Amino acid sequence: MADKSFLDRLKGADRNALAIGTIVLAIVSFLALNTLAQLTLTSTRVDLTADSLYTLSDGTRGVLSTIDEPIDIRFYYSRRFDEIGPHIARYAQRVDELLREYARLSNGKIRIKRYDPEPFSPEEDLAVSDGLRGLPFDQSGDKVYFGLAGSNSTDDIDAIPYLAAERGNFLEYDLTKLISNLSHPDKAVVALISDLPLQGTQFDNYQAWLIVDQLKQFFDVKFLDKDATELPKDTEIVVVAGAHFLREPLLYEIDQFVMKGGRVLAMIDPFSESMALAGPAAGQLPPPGVQFGAVEPLMKAWGVTMNASKFVGDLNSAIRVGFPNPETGQQVAVDYLAWLNLQGDGRFTRDDAVTAQVQRIVMTSAGALMPAEGATTKFEPLIVTSPVAAEISAFQIAQNPNPIAMLNGFESAGHSFTLAARVSGPVKTAYPDGPPEKMIEEAGDKADALKAAHIAESQKPLNMIVVGDADMLTDRNWAQVQDFGGQRMAVPTASNADFTVNAIDNLRGSEGLLGLRGRGLSIRPFEVIAAMQREADNQFRTKEQELQAKIEETDKKIRKLQQEEQTTGVLLTAQQQTEVDDFRAQMLSLRRDLRDVQHSLRQDVESLQSRIRIINIWAIPVLVAFVAIILALVRRARRARFHRAAMH
Repeated sequence: MADKSFLDRLKGADRNALAIGTIVLAIVSFLALNTLAQLTLTSTRVDLTADSLYTLSDGTRGVLSTIDEPIDIRFYYSRRFDEIGPHIARYAQRVDELLREYARLSNGKIRIKRYDPEPFSPEEDLAVSDGLRGLPFDQSGDKVYFGLAGSNSTDDIDAIPYLAAERGNFLEYDLTKLISNLSHPDKAVVALISDLPLQGTQFDNYQAWLIVDQLKQFFDVKFLDKDATELPKDTEIVVVAGAHFLREPLLYEIDQFVMKGGRVLAMIDPFSESMALAGPAAGQLPPPGVQFGAVEPLMKAWGVTMNASKFVGDLNSAIRVGFPNPETGQQVAVDYLAWLNLQGDGRFTRDDAVTAQVQRIVMTSAGALMPAEGATTKFEPLIVTSPVAAEISAFQIAQNPNPIAMLNGFESAGHSFTLAARVSGPVKTAYPDGPPEKMIEEAGDKADALKAAHIAESQKPLNMIVVGDADMLTDRNWAQVQDFGGQRMAVPTASNADFTVNAIDNLRGSEGLLGLRGRGLSIRPFEVIAAMQREADNQFRTKEQELQAKIEETDKKIRKLQQEEQTTGVLLTAQQQTEVDDFRAQMLSLRRDLRDVQHSLRQDVESLQSRIRIINIWAIPVLVAFVAIILALVRRARRARFHRAAMH
């Protein structure tokens, strides 16, 4: 018995030692695995985001593969930011990891240096000289820095003065843009022809539109005024955006530019809302259709037409606005058919590089583009409306637009309309008889040379992108402006700027940057809730109009009886007074019904919002805790079975 007891104790000790050894081995393996992962898998991650925000695009890889000379990147991050909280520290780590990936993919052409610019240190002096913007840290006046700068072999410098976490969705966009600028410092010359106040007016202290800053980051933009008669030297792309008048010599210049293989981005608009908002600075407001009329000779020759006096209303894409009901004076939510929020795969052509990654476009009073009859060019839609759309007279929005009346009179055409298109193929000149007579007269001795230089057919196939809206360039349609340490920064809410830069870059022939833009938006709408709100508001509007009609009818009856009393001088009879009182009681009841409608029709939306809050705040944590308890019970049961088996 003693020997058996001793053997049992020995077996128990062996089991205890085995258990302890297993635990120690597991801990060592865990630490070793984590250490190995940190050393070898620093750039490995699974990207489950809808927009692949954390996956380097093919455009970035293409830019990195074309770097010929080394580029030095100086990453500045003040460790004092860690005292503020973990949010900025985590974002800084993400930036650092992404920079490591850039260096790896560039085969050593990108060299990263990291600095912690302490106050009054040489590192701070270097950060300031690189153009970084310091943020006040405390009352002492010390500043902290979080940005980066880069330089190439010819001492060109480009910088991101502050890496705002709010712009995290566009981190790859900003980094690759900086590297592209340094690796290809020569920018394409873009001739921009526009009557829109792109460079600001005296009423806004000549604050340029954000789109101008975006274009200047990629291209050498040359603005042409209304008296221009020729294109700048070495022009690669012509952009006509909201031009209401073009002199014929410039029209002819553009025509011959295209005949020689030049590329064009044309943005035309049935009605210029941007000019209307500019007020006195815009001078006399152009009537609908003027923008298309300015370039119509060229568009017609190149196979594009547009109903210049009509814009496209799209019920499924209409933006909801607040508008006072003319009958009641009450502010109501209404779908404004002239303003379109275009999003989803059905709105954009995904097999074209320009719109492949576009997520959301906002247009205002956009026109419908169509291929011209007998055109020799290929017309390929890039952006389209939903099938629940129709053309509406632009004069309805030119003076005192009424979204409610517009919506009540809406009748869908039952098909989609094209709002942007690519036009390509062989074309002939818009001037088949040669240069305009006035140009020949003004040429004098050079008239014969001018005639001889005329090109009647395109030497290369036309490559043009045309958009039925120029107002899409205005700030309010695609960005929110935020101030970071005194610096104006655009936080995109739509892909309007991405599309515009994509279009110019694509027309230029560059493919490297096309995958960069639009990697995410700062606003992601709750589509189900928005649809429910739209339905509730539509029901409310119908019920409101019905109740309002009854209230007005009752009010008329009361006024009629009161008017008869004042006209005849005869007091109302008891029966008539009772009738008036009944009418008033009925009116009060109708008003109560109207208020009830305002509250009850939103119950579904509020109920859904409450359920979402409950799911996020309680259900998910409870579910995680429940799964953890189940796993603990399963493990406990397994251990119990193991011990029972060992005892036997």
